Amino acid sequence: MRNRLAILTVAALLPLTGAAASLAVAGQAQAVTLGKVTVFGTVDDCDDDSSPDTVKIKAGSETKTDNSLAGNSNSYSVTFKKIGTNATVTAKATVTCESGATYKQSFDVKGSPNTDTVKRKQNLEPQ
Repeated sequence: MRNRLAILTVAALLPLTGAAASLAVAGQAQAVTLGKVTVFGTVDDCDDDSSPDTVKIKAGSETKTDNSLAGNSNSYSVTFKKIGTNATVTAKATVTCESGATYKQSFDVKGSPNTDTVKRKQNLEPQ
């Protein structure tokens, strides 16, 4: 009787462990490869003619800020490290000018087809 109970218990547990193992393998097969994407370009002045001060861009789960615009540079560059290969995410840029005025712009960013760094030029201007 004990042997029969042990056999039934093992027979009941085997399909469950097999299903869990196949789910674990499927989860590993869908791992996303991440690559770097550098977004760069120029930034126009705000509508009130004040100069740009910072650019903040959110793409996917990352937010990057370039504070180097103050002074005489209207160029920016930020690098994202969590965009999946061949993935396309919507980036939302916010430009803050010296006066405190802001403007926003959205654009798509596509991940690299491999693990090489992708460079994407995107000029920002009030819409």
